[in-house]
Amino acid sequence: MGDLRVSIDHHFDYDATQGGTLFSDPDHDPLTYTIALGGSVDAGFSVKGTHVVGSSHEQGWLNVSIVAKDGRGGESMDTFSVLVGPNLPPEVVHANPDQVLAVGTAVSFDATQGGALFEDADGDPMTYRVTLSRVPHGLSISRTNVVGKLDSIGAVRVTVEATDSFNASTQSSFLIAAPAPEPGPPNLPTPAFTYDDAKLPLPNKFRDSRKDRIPFWDTTPLDNPTTDAGGTLGRVLFYDKRLSLSNTHSCSSCHQQAHGFASPTRFSEGIVGEPSRRNAMGLTEVRYSIFDHFFSDMRAGPLETLALMPIQDQLELGNSMPRVIEKLSATDFYPPLFSAAFGSPEITSDRIAKALAQFLRSLISYNSKIDAYTNPPDGQEFPPLEAVFTPQELIGRNVFLNSNCGHCHTDDIQAAFEMRNNGLDEVFTDPGDGEGQFRPASLRNVAFTAPYMHDGRFATLRDVVEHYDHGVKNSQHLSLLLKDSTDAPRKLNLTEEEKEGLIAFLNTMTDEQFLNDPRFSDPFQ
Repeated sequence: MGDLRVSIDHHFDYDATQGGTLFSDPDHDPLTYTIALGGSVDAGFSVKGTHVVGSSHEQGWLNVSIVAKDGRGGESMDTFSVLVGPNLPPEVVHANPDQVLAVGTAVSFDATQGGALFEDADGDPMTYRVTLSRVPHGLSISRTNVVGKLDSIGAVRVTVEATDSFNASTQSSFLIAAPAPEPGPPNLPTPAFTYDDAKLPLPNKFRDSRKDRIPFWDTTPLDNPTTDAGGTLGRVLFYDKRLSLSNTHSCSSCHQQAHGFASPTRFSEGIVGEPSRRNAMGLTEVRYSIFDHFFSDMRAGPLETLALMPIQDQLELGNSMPRVIEKLSATDFYPPLFSAAFGSPEITSDRIAKALAQFLRSLISYNSKIDAYTNPPDGQEFPPLEAVFTPQELIGRNVFLNSNCGHCHTDDIQAAFEMRNNGLDEVFTDPGDGEGQFRPASLRNVAFTAPYMHDGRFATLRDVVEHYDHGVKNSQHLSLLLKDSTDAPRKLNLTEEEKEGLIAFLNTMTDEQFLNDPRFSDPFQ
């Protein structure tokens, strides 16, 4: 027989002979049984008749051997083990589906499904706690029942927590949404905007990176190059509020063009009106990544994978891909857009992901002031520094180059490829990758991507400069680039002139054409 399991401090009672069916005697002789116990926790168990009973306060194993004798010299033996492990928490066995209802709809149901939502593997009794997100839209909780009447457009997250008698708990949540009317069709130009980078006047370094990945580590896969039709479809999807369960939010709700496709608020709010865990990073130059992983903790990649995650996150757009596909398929304009991009009108999760990734990879900035020096037009020599930068900007450039800024914000795109602990806290509440490390955002259009850092704690570029000047905190995993020769956090001790110069130099990374390019704007306006 196979091994069994019991949780710590749980009573175990098992018939080792399986009701007399474990052995059979060819002669039909009556059998007697001898059961012996061993193992690391055998002291907590005993044999009563043919049953093994007891419990253990410790994790370990119990070995059980059963000998069957027929009284005429014949015998047979079997063994099994009982593994004693930690208490098992409740499991979700019948999840509540999301519900889409009209404003004014009366709601009354048991969120635990009469106790069927969870199951406890140890058979422990469970208690339940049901809560709503902070904007309840007319709903409330009565014991485990969701009751009330939806009074406005939006979404409510219902969270059900089951706790067993050993204090192990599990949560399950679902959404109740009253959607806004779907937006009308997008306004698209004829002919289509150009997104295919082969047709764009990109500087040579950008072209080289698209061809050979280096120097900027272009992430474009062979099976999903950016095309004009694909970029067009991706733009429409990026701005379409249909992608949210409530028709109230889109990707652009958190990533706004005027702010370098970052969010102007410290934490963004999704369809349930609760703040995100981290500040939304700017998407300028997002296509470039040596590791092809993204988010501030680099938890997801490639962009085709990342693109679908916010759609299905309850705190963001809160939708499911089957529902998204159904909504897009019901429009007149999406099937032709998918046909243009992929050769047929079929709408799939994979195609949605690819189109969004194509649009994201089209967000290339190369027309800032700094590009006039680092990326001159093809065939032209690098101009003198003094011909491009003001004296103040040159002071800032020297600070940038001599203060290790360029080690994290590298190359001509000022994008960061590796995660670093940049000394925000001695003891961090958000561990990032586990060591307080986060992927720095690109400095392209940084003057417009405030607030700064993964948690948006710094409101201005001056705040950021002050942090690196004298505010770096020591911690176990602080980047070596931010330590001095004594292994202490480095202080730059910049003068006021140098601080203002550094900010001025950072402003040279602003690409006004990018921030106002109609190719990247909202087609539903």
